[in-house]
Amino acid sequence: MRSISKIAALPASADSKAALETLKALSTSAGPSAKEAVRLQFRSRTGASQNVPLPPLALKLLIEILRQTAAGNAVSILPLRKEVTTHEAAEILNVSRPFVIGLLEKREIPFRKVGTHRRIPLAALLEYKCKTDAIREENLDFLAAQAQELKLY
Repeated sequence: MRSISKIAALPASADSKAALETLKALSTSAGPSAKEAVRLQFRSRTGASQNVPLPPLALKLLIEILRQTAAGNAVSILPLRKEVTTHEAAEILNVSRPFVIGLLEKREIPFRKVGTHRRIPLAALLEYKCKTDAIREENLDFLAAQAQELKLY
């Protein structure tokens, strides 16, 4: 079974500075809610230049990558398909594969079978992840408020 390939990079100080400069330039020219493709101009070492379109989704992703790089954070790019395997779902949720299978058997996440293999719609998996992340965040906020109330900090 093939694992989801990951690209991860820890930025050097010069990378972070360059990312911040590029982020400022993109934010000024494209704006936070760009709905149309922006055009980027590349200039080669020989001086030849080329204008290429950058679709809105790619721009949004690029801005987030630049924001994280400028902050000195490592960046990971995870290519995803419309359906994922239980192994890939476990990687995305950061849980074990048996735990994912348990979620599927309890019908908490929809899936289909291809022979004996389960395939999970990516949209359903990400919806489950968002829902559980929101619940986790709400619970942490509640616990933090209780700790402050009881002066346990």
